[in-house]
Amino acid sequence: MRTIAIPPLLLALFVVPFASPSSAQAQSVGELMASMQRGGGWVSVPIENGTGRVSTATLPTVGLTVAGCVHVWAGHTGRWDIRARDALGKGQLSMEAGAGESVPFTYTAGMRSKLEIDFSWSEARDTTLFLWVGLARANQDPASTCEPIDG
Repeated sequence: MRTIAIPPLLLALFVVPFASPSSAQAQSVGELMASMQRGGGWVSVPIENGTGRVSTATLPTVGLTVAGCVHVWAGHTGRWDIRARDALGKGQLSMEAGAGESVPFTYTAGMRSKLEIDFSWSEARDTTLFLWVGLARANQDPASTCEPIDG
């Protein structure tokens, strides 16, 4: 397993859970902090004809450093290509994972972030992508957050 530096993909995934590709609704800062305190959560992304896209509004990230792991639900098939970029900064992510695979990450955001995330599936059909986004607490190894937590 390799660790990669990414833009706040984690934040985008928690900010736009259950959002359609054309519209995203943000969680409150309190909800985001609660997710971080719980150690993460499951996120769903609608996929149409093998692709999906999520964009966020501009987020106040005030230099927040986040670390954790993105884990593709084991019940999926095929391969997933996830490409994210911060339209207000230099941060980017390019990762590929299959069912049951995880990718640890760390990232320090700027003062604000606006994220654009594209998802491509190796199968050209409709589904919902389920991702576990685990969040490390202070002084915790991000790789230790790859296993989804119940509850």
